[in-house]
Amino acid sequence: MPATPSTSAGPFPHRRLVPALLAAGAVGLVLFAAVALQVVTGSALSVYDPTATAHAVGLRRPWLTQVAWVVTHLGGTTGLTLLTLLCCAVLAVRGRRLQAGVLAATMAGSAVLTMLLKLAFGRERPSVSLLLGQPSSSFAFPSGHSFNTAVLVGALAGVVLLSGAPRARKAVAVLAAVVAALLVGLSRVYLAYHWTTDVLAGWSLAVAWLSLVAVTVLTARGRREARAERGRTQE
Repeated sequence: MPATPSTSAGPFPHRRLVPALLAAGAVGLVLFAAVALQVVTGSALSVYDPTATAHAVGLRRPWLTQVAWVVTHLGGTTGLTLLTLLCCAVLAVRGRRLQAGVLAATMAGSAVLTMLLKLAFGRERPSVSLLLGQPSSSFAFPSGHSFNTAVLVGALAGVVLLSGAPRARKAVAVLAAVVAALLVGLSRVYLAYHWTTDVLAGWSLAVAWLSLVAVTVLTARGRREARAERGRTQE
């Protein structure tokens, strides 16, 4: 979701990012497919899911559980919906209505993908005997909290990265996005709502989805700028 490009960087400066984004999207999609295959066949990483869950359960402490609940609620449907609406409102007020619209569409798309993939794989969650909290009525794979949180924070980081913000601010945005995505994903394993491979699949899918959205937006932006440039040349 690019901001207005700097003229000092030449025309269409963000178009150079498209090949890198395509590569990142391909890597994310391949990783998701690899994890999904292991889950379906019960091989490789998925074999260690029970061990990872047992280890997470062994780490439980009252204070850590409270932190995990706060984090996991922020990455839930209600938390992400409110955060998305707030971010869209802020962008719209600042005159970035296109970015607000893209953010809303991106989150809506990730929500739909989550539901479809959960139904397609139909994977059961860890035993309720290990669960902290009320059982979920949806399937486990992929982790919706991990996927949708990574999409939101990744999209917001993208807004900063493609803006004229100082490098230090861009670095902070990326670091904050990574930390937020990690914390939400880890909280799902800690609370025993998801297997580790569910979370890994969510993160991988987020990379692929964000890359697709970014390429689409940058390509459309480049075409608009090219048409505008031709119009100015013909005048």
